Amino acid sequence: MIVTSVTFALVASALSALAATLPTPRCVDSIMHFPVSAKNFNLSSGTLPPGPPNVPVSGSYGIQLRYCEPSMAVHSRKDTIQVLVHGITYNTEYWDASFQPNMYSYVRFAAAQGYATLNMARIGDGKSDRPDPIKVVQSPLEVAVLVNIIKAARAGHIPGANRKFGTIVYAGHSYGSILLNGVVISEPKLVDAAIFTGYAHVTIDASQLSLQPARDNNPARFGHLPPDYITTTNASTRGADFYGPAGSFDPAALTFDEAHKDTATTGGLLTVSYTITTAPEFKGDVLTINGDQDSFFCPEPNCANIQGEGKFYPQARSVEAAVTSGAGHSLNYQITAQRSYGTIQAWLTRHGY
Repeated sequence: MIVTSVTFALVASALSALAATLPTPRCVDSIMHFPVSAKNFNLSSGTLPPGPPNVPVSGSYGIQLRYCEPSMAVHSRKDTIQVLVHGITYNTEYWDASFQPNMYSYVRFAAAQGYATLNMARIGDGKSDRPDPIKVVQSPLEVAVLVNIIKAARAGHIPGANRKFGTIVYAGHSYGSILLNGVVISEPKLVDAAIFTGYAHVTIDASQLSLQPARDNNPARFGHLPPDYITTTNASTRGADFYGPAGSFDPAALTFDEAHKDTATTGGLLTVSYTITTAPEFKGDVLTINGDQDSFFCPEPNCANIQGEGKFYPQARSVEAAVTSGAGHSLNYQITAQRSYGTIQAWLTRHGY
């Protein structure tokens, strides 16, 4: 495995100038309903029980999708789509920030490299359906939802796309990466390239997060939700949990992030470790990229632990890792965002995507 350490000092103004010429892609927003069946856990005890999930759950769930066309035509990428999945307390804003999008929007960056993207709000977030936050919104069901979304992309059923996609690049962040690991375990041939950001195979301690019922935190936005829909407490705790040290981010970006934050569920947090295991049959390409200040997934200095990710993908065509110095957990809201995006793009190009 190749481990690349990305180190640099770049002021925000210079980075903004670097990204200033990115064009705005044409995008189509939709709510698409997916019939889903899965086996979840019985969480009535308030803890994750031993053994596999065994509680059947099914339904048809509306998922907020945002399909964006490439803004630059690249013939070799015309049949490739990047599926983008956010982490807890985020929504479509994580991968396509409307705050200084030339600097922070990965969708805009990818479009300029010739990629179509499928951004979404996971079930329980954004404009997607918000079913029972304990019994329904758990990681097994979320994996099943994502499998159906990716199958729809391959089959040409995504609103606005009007074509099939033969190559799937899945980029996840945090819990979105945890779910990606579940996808490549359950459907190892469904994804061609797996990009894990804000993630590693480590033990997750959700108690590190400062959380409270979303309806108490922001009654205007979340007052209609049951108490097991939760969110971060305030901008200070969100910054401490998700961002790097002072100087590694624009305070205005954190203010925007706090204003547009979304929710997590008790069911999701209790089942967060379910898919953090080996993907024995995945044969695609794997990239793990973290900030060295990631307090959740980098227990070792300079996030050296991600050098060991290869053992979890024994049949992968390639497994590589990269570290962005000075960046915290939410890579896309750091002043280093464009550099992280460039690292991802260099990896994609190197592997023929």
